Amino acid sequence: MTILFGLVFSVTAMTAQVPARDQPQTPRAGTGVIRGRVVRADTGDPLRRAQISVEAQNAKDMRGPVSTMTDAQGRYEIDRPPAGSYQIKASRGGYVEIAYGQRRPFERGRPVELAEGAVLQNIDFALPTGGVVTGRVVDEMGEPVAQAFVSLSRRRYIDGRRGLVAQSSGSTDDRGEFRIFGVAPGEYVLSAMLERMDFGSRDRVRYVPTYYPSTPVATEAQRVTVAAGQEVPGITIALVRTATATMRGVVRAAGQTQSGPFTMVHAREVGGPQAYGNMTSAIAASDGGFTLTGLLPGTYLVEAQSALGSAFASKEVVVDGADVAGVTLVLSQGTTARGRIRFDTGEPPQGLRPSEVLVMPSLLDSEAHGMHMNSNGPPTAKDDWTFEVHGLSGRGFMRAGTMGDWEMKRVLRENADVSDTALDFSTDIDGLVIELTQKVTTISGGVSDDRSRPVLDATVVVFADDPGKWWRQSRFVESARPDQHGRFTIRGLPPGKYVAIAVSYLEPGEERDPDLLQEWRDRGSRFTLAEGETRTLDLRLSGS
Repeated sequence: MTILFGLVFSVTAMTAQVPARDQPQTPRAGTGVIRGRVVRADTGDPLRRAQISVEAQNAKDMRGPVSTMTDAQGRYEIDRPPAGSYQIKASRGGYVEIAYGQRRPFERGRPVELAEGAVLQNIDFALPTGGVVTGRVVDEMGEPVAQAFVSLSRRRYIDGRRGLVAQSSGSTDDRGEFRIFGVAPGEYVLSAMLERMDFGSRDRVRYVPTYYPSTPVATEAQRVTVAAGQEVPGITIALVRTATATMRGVVRAAGQTQSGPFTMVHAREVGGPQAYGNMTSAIAASDGGFTLTGLLPGTYLVEAQSALGSAFASKEVVVDGADVAGVTLVLSQGTTARGRIRFDTGEPPQGLRPSEVLVMPSLLDSEAHGMHMNSNGPPTAKDDWTFEVHGLSGRGFMRAGTMGDWEMKRVLRENADVSDTALDFSTDIDGLVIELTQKVTTISGGVSDDRSRPVLDATVVVFADDPGKWWRQSRFVESARPDQHGRFTIRGLPPGKYVAIAVSYLEPGEERDPDLLQEWRDRGSRFTLAEGETRTLDLRLSGS
């Protein structure tokens, strides 16, 4: 039994004869079992009450995540999950959360493939003790600051840009002291900010989000390295008190001079030297006027939403240090996209109901608010296979999927393929046709090293050979990790020319970094994928 970064590698599968699969649209009653054990990585002692979460990789495999806890011997069992591909994670307070197949911090776990009637045993985890960071937050006079929010962040490529992403956090007590535990090994940026929301404050000079040891600029922060199980004490963050800017404006409803009562206005930083997400909020007055205070230099997304959430407005505003006036936000219920669902086989299939076809936009613009989600979830097709998606703004793509084996083939508008052409949602769009197909591409295979030995600890990235298809929500970029049998699978890529590469370590989101894709493009394996094609790729680990 081998333990590498908290994972015990020992998997046994036993299969049995089971009834045929239910129709895809119904929540399938599974016949499989997943069992395992959770122990401490340093001592091997069982961990009681560790949380086990199981999440399906495909929507048709399970309706929502499933979780359970370990018993006194550290054992767990997930009973009757349907056949499918799953991500399994183990966590417990004070320990680093581990995904199955994860050998290094922040790495994506490997999927577990479960066949009908299979019993997967010894899906075991060894959780490392988390690191601890302790310290104090003080003011400019060295006095302790209570109720300050302290965050450990890492720089990552997320949602089309590289920025700081919070990983762990805590608050200071009455002595200004904080203790953040369960920290995964890595290099971090520490920041602190007051938890109190001074919506009504008119003070221009105020405490602002501050990076360790005492700077409001993220790039000037001193990094803190935390080793596995290490305690890093003595961190002192001195809050910066500096002059800030004020933004004034008005919120109006379309065609009216005022917006109505209790309209909330938010401003969050989306670009600038801080790059942390400095935020402030205010409630618009009865005449629609609002004042946002405490703004540092940067680019802000200013958003307004009516009291009932039925109307919204957003705008990017640049703050260069001086006050900003004359910002006008016009509330709108957004635009509507209308169309119909059709199938490349002609008539709608017998085994699929319209209510099982989900229609969603994929928005590109940071100022696009997006549609309002209701308690019933995303929009679905109507009984006559038409659809309407409301509350749209900005630019983006229309997407559709199902809980079954039907996937989106293309989107047409006036007989032109607009599947990957950004639509302008500033006005209503009618006449869209979303075509579904069961001719879905599948890429599978394994990864080996330079001695032709199988490699489990790898990530496979498949991406379009054309850099023009590398936008942040592109359908032409996907990644996967090998399962417990050493096989990876990627489904649903559109037909086209692709490059495939296997790398030893990759954090989630990095596979869409255009700089990395450009580097890999010259080293990867090129191939062409036809409609509905099933292709096997045996890849050599890059750099091995």
